[in-house]
Amino acid sequence: MKSILLIISISIISNLLFGQFNETIRAGRPGQAIGAFSLGEKVIQIQSGIMINQIDEAMTETHSLSENTVIRLGIFEKFEISGVINWQTENIMFNGTEVKRKGISDTQFGGRINILENKGAVPAIGLQGRVLLKVQNNDFKRENLGSIFILATGNKITDWLSMGTNFGVVWSGNNTDPTSLYILNFSYGITEKIGGFTELYGNFNDFATNYDAGISILVNDNLQLDFSGGWQGDNGRDDWFLDAGVSWRFHWREKIEK
Repeated sequence: MKSILLIISISIISNLLFGQFNETIRAGRPGQAIGAFSLGEKVIQIQSGIMINQIDEAMTETHSLSENTVIRLGIFEKFEISGVINWQTENIMFNGTEVKRKGISDTQFGGRINILENKGAVPAIGLQGRVLLKVQNNDFKRENLGSIFILATGNKITDWLSMGTNFGVVWSGNNTDPTSLYILNFSYGITEKIGGFTELYGNFNDFATNYDAGISILVNDNLQLDFSGGWQGDNGRDDWFLDAGVSWRFHWREKIEK
């Protein structure tokens, strides 16, 4: 038994230490899906974007502007920690009455581990978990701590096309039942510096399906710009958004591993 535990421990440590850093930036933007990979050791990455969202539903019309920032830090080659902060301003018009909300609407903290790398038909697999914190302005305050867990996969289909999936469970912290989410992402190379993506996503609770698409522009190995838009109008809603962002990384590694 001790020998088996020792072998398992060595395997886990080896998995954490080797083979994750990429020559060019891997960003969690654009789109809803996260990747199966972590950053690699001694890497800091910041992903920030601004989103405009409009929702028309029955007698309610909502306009919002939000800024989302994710800060990621590579601890080992295949394990990272991360934090999220979201700032939002929201105007809600209901039956002729306007309600305004403004402030920090979401904060999270957690980590991600890469379990497998993509080899042939075997997809890359990663697991991310975060705690949904109670650090918000009163307009967006959570009742309790929440959590989110996502299992991410990625598979290179051709030289220019990749497919990724996310399956997860969210506890919002507001005394509601957990929500089970899904994302199907197709990413494709348009040129050497420009990539595109298309996604279907939603949840299994009410079988909602939403769509988005966009492009990313690789400025250099450590800097990426992105633009996207989507429609979330299932279940009788008119709901669309536009998003633009930037991702950049810093590292203090001795050399770039290929």
